[in-house]
Amino acid sequence: MNFAVFYSRYKLLIFTFTIEGVVLIGALFLARLFGIKIFPLTTNIFRDVLIGTFWALLPLVFFVFLVSKKTDDIPIMGSLRKTIITDIKGLFSTTTLIEICLISILAGFAEELLFRGVIQVKLGILAASILFGFLHFLTPAYGIIAIIMGLYIGILSHIYQSVFIPMQLHCIYDFGALVYLKYFVKT
Repeated sequence: MNFAVFYSRYKLLIFTFTIEGVVLIGALFLARLFGIKIFPLTTNIFRDVLIGTFWALLPLVFFVFLVSKKTDDIPIMGSLRKTIITDIKGLFSTTTLIEICLISILAGFAEELLFRGVIQVKLGILAASILFGFLHFLTPAYGIIAIIMGLYIGILSHIYQSVFIPMQLHCIYDFGALVYLKYFVKT
């Protein structure tokens, strides 16, 4: 076993679980503080899993396009592609499929509980989306894409009146994007 690879993977997992754990605890604390009822997450899990998975397809298709060579000539998208391929792919290069799955589940659950379950309920879709973008700010272009994604998820949450749908969508999107980036995108 390459100790350097294990150590960097270990640090990523600890960092990710710590950040997402803080986000989850923050969501639970704020929900209690503001009297927001976040449980049960869904009344129809089968429906919400299907809807969340379906609506994850559109951003996944955009992600596949974004990391393709076709975006190199588009100024903002080309720089965003470079950031994704160098920074994010590099960050997750040593993770296993199970670790990617765990990270995706935790991120989907914790972040959507905070942003859609608490912040959106208290401050609205726009505020929740902007804060979501700030949490994902790597570059200005990446931050803007995250805000747009937050708006997309927030609108779906509002339409379907479900927190579980955004969780499912976020989890499927993260998992699909990271798997595609790790296994199918060549540097």
